[in-house]
Amino acid sequence: MIELSPKLKRAARVIVGGTWGLVAWSLSGLSAVAVVLWGIKAVAIPLLMVKTASWGIGGLGVLRESKVRNKPPTG
Repeated sequence: MIELSPKLKRAARVIVGGTWGLVAWSLSGLSAVAVVLWGIKAVAIPLLMVKTASWGIGGLGVLRESKVRNKPPTG
């Protein structure tokens, strides 16, 4: 297994958005599955709402992770 540097791990975590980013990616994936299963006409409005929410959640996750990244280490 390849060992990643702590800097690279931290950067990846900021890009994904941490835990909230993973939630947002999951919502986005679920909405894609809904389109495949039920078709775009059946899920158009809910899809728009879910996508908007997932982008907002992902953005908050990225902001949160970048703030955590900029804090000086304690301890």
